[in-house]
Amino acid sequence: MSTLGKDIARGYGRAFVIRIIAVIIGLPLGCALVGGALLVANLLADSPWLLAIVVALFLVVFFGAVAAAVAIPTYLRKRRLDAIFEPLGLTGGAYNSFFRQYHGTSQDRQVDVYLSRGPLLEIEVSTSLQTRMGVTGSMHGDTRFMAGLVGKQALELGPELQDLTVYAPDEPWAQSLLDNEHAAALLQQLIALTGSWTRQQVVLRPGTFKLMLSGSRKVFGFELEPEVVGQQLGDLLRLATIAEHLPDPTVTAELSSAEELAQKMRKANPYLALWIGLGVTGGIVAIGLLVTGFVLLLDRLGG
Repeated sequence: MSTLGKDIARGYGRAFVIRIIAVIIGLPLGCALVGGALLVANLLADSPWLLAIVVALFLVVFFGAVAAAVAIPTYLRKRRLDAIFEPLGLTGGAYNSFFRQYHGTSQDRQVDVYLSRGPLLEIEVSTSLQTRMGVTGSMHGDTRFMAGLVGKQALELGPELQDLTVYAPDEPWAQSLLDNEHAAALLQQLIALTGSWTRQQVVLRPGTFKLMLSGSRKVFGFELEPEVVGQQLGDLLRLATIAEHLPDPTVTAELSSAEELAQKMRKANPYLALWIGLGVTGGIVAIGLLVTGFVLLLDRLGG
């Protein structure tokens, strides 16, 4: 099975485990809540205002528990990642509400790190190069298959580089980079799987060298060691320096409109998803309170 197929299978397996846990915990809890609500409603049927207070307290406890279930893992992830990236001189912040991003400079280059759902970790360093290249492991046959669908062929490499799969519109320039023994060794180190990651790729796009780590062999979470991350950032910086000292690429490129849009969205409000979720939740609570108030008003007028 391809790496992509294994990642998809793990994703479905992870989702199945989560659903099983949700049923085991949620079903008895839901039955208890419904039964308790019916019992309270029956006991307090003659005291509508007391019933309203009980309902309000229930909503506070329920949504507080949901918030804690989201906030605690997010906080623990923040502490863990801060301990890894802040010693590298990077400043952290929220990303997509529940994930993390880090920014700073190293060796006079802009460094950006993004962790998002997947898991997907992207380590980026700036470069003056305005061309494209993609490097992945030879074990990822799905990459060759999908590239073939859009008419792209991997570079023909010598036996010493058979563990690499390289795509580049400027093949002579990419080959000159691979001919540099130090650069070739750095690329091999960067794509070699570390921790629980299932795929590591190096991508050069106009203005940025990026290391992408995705997928996890663990059902929940991923492995990330400070020493390994520091080494990977150093390797990426050294690779960018070597590449910039080569003759300029003859095939240049610009960021696509989709890439420019993605960059703008990264700079948007990092808590946008959270605010949307809170807005929806607040709307549901408000509607519930309005309905409860309306019923109490009718009860009072009827009395």
